Amino acid sequence: MKRNLIVIVIVFFLISGCQESVMSAIFSVDDGPEETIPSPGDPLSLLSIPERIGFDEFRRAIPIPDVTPERAAIFNADAIGDFIEGYQQEDMTDTLNGYITDNYTFYSQILFPSIEPCLDSLKSLQKHEAVNALILFIHESFRDFFGVDLGYYRWGGDITDRDQPQKATSHSTARKRYGMDCSGFGASAYEAAVLLGILDSTLNESAFSSFGFKYICENDPAISDGGGRGGTTNNYRMEVSDMYKVGELIATIPAGGTPSDAQIAQMQAGDVVLKSGHMGILVEINGHLYFLESGGGTLSLDSLRRPYLAKNALTHFAQSRTTTIRRCLPMMETSLGIVRF
Repeated sequence: MKRNLIVIVIVFFLISGCQESVMSAIFSVDDGPEETIPSPGDPLSLLSIPERIGFDEFRRAIPIPDVTPERAAIFNADAIGDFIEGYQQEDMTDTLNGYITDNYTFYSQILFPSIEPCLDSLKSLQKHEAVNALILFIHESFRDFFGVDLGYYRWGGDITDRDQPQKATSHSTARKRYGMDCSGFGASAYEAAVLLGILDSTLNESAFSSFGFKYICENDPAISDGGGRGGTTNNYRMEVSDMYKVGELIATIPAGGTPSDAQIAQMQAGDVVLKSGHMGILVEINGHLYFLESGGGTLSLDSLRRPYLAKNALTHFAQSRTTTIRRCLPMMETSLGIVRF
């Protein structure tokens, strides 16, 4: 018995690195052991929840890659994408010219090496927790390499480079080699989760990825891919309009409205936030829901574009257009009693 106890103690202390980082980042609310999760009925506790939170103010589940001079020489906001002529798909009668992204090279050479040591730990989490960790990791990494201003936005751009080439005249950012638009970012963690084997491309849990969306389109005649230029298909690349077609409706906020506490309580990390022409995504930080986006005007209310507390962010996001929150992930297990605001 004593020998078995010693073995158990040794194994316990050997558990370190990413597993500890991931679990503490997901489940920890505060550093102090005597601090507790605020009670929703305590007005003073609400004041302790930061409306904006910096990335250095909470534990990172996945280590952020360093921006070394060697890496920055290749992966930077000034890099221009390759220009291609005569792009064509089977459903196109004309050809397209434009600039393409190279985000997948950034993912495979910079992001994946940071994720790989943490992969077993990520797979041990609930699906929404793993996706949450990936959202925060991808967002901060793109910020660090490609800039906070405009939120690394690129007109047309996704992490697996499925988007059609973009005309330089479409937007001031359309020539950028790296960067993602709102739906490209919104789908990025789902794309990565399928690539990493965390999500199954044949299940609804991956519906917000191009892999899951392709499977749905091939098996549901009522849903099709039509997000490309001129109404063509777009390699199953997720557009805002595609997000409306799949997943489950969680809440609707009318234009000019504010989400109720009951609606916020129904939301979870990984839920997408949609309105005509734009989207964002919800993340969980220190037990509370926050909002992130690429481009758009909600994060830009703060000069550092930091994660914005969900209720306040959704109020701003919905100020002029009806907003819906949708989910494709399994519902979280609530045994931890996480408080939502």
